[in-house]
Amino acid sequence: MLLLGVILLAVIAIFGFVNRVPVTVDLVAWRYDTVLGLAMIAAGVVGAFIIYISGVVAQARLRGKLRSAEARVKELEQQLKVAAQQIPQITYGERE
Repeated sequence: MLLLGVILLAVIAIFGFVNRVPVTVDLVAWRYDTVLGLAMIAAGVVGAFIIYISGVVAQARLRGKLRSAEARVKELEQQLKVAAQQIPQITYGERE
């Protein structure tokens, strides 16, 4: 995994050095002059961060659903235990 990270970092660095065309980034009222490679790398990092945050939120939501499902399972197990204890006490009518 570390090797893959080093290779990816090298590819990103090479990409940044190769794309040295100056560009102006305009965002609402903000203007910034930079090189194309850096702008694209920054856009990728921001996009990856947004995806990471949305994944964390989804994971937290699923964790909450899991907790409620586990609580429901415990409740149903208790009901089953009570029902299993009552089965021997049930008497059926006498046969004619």
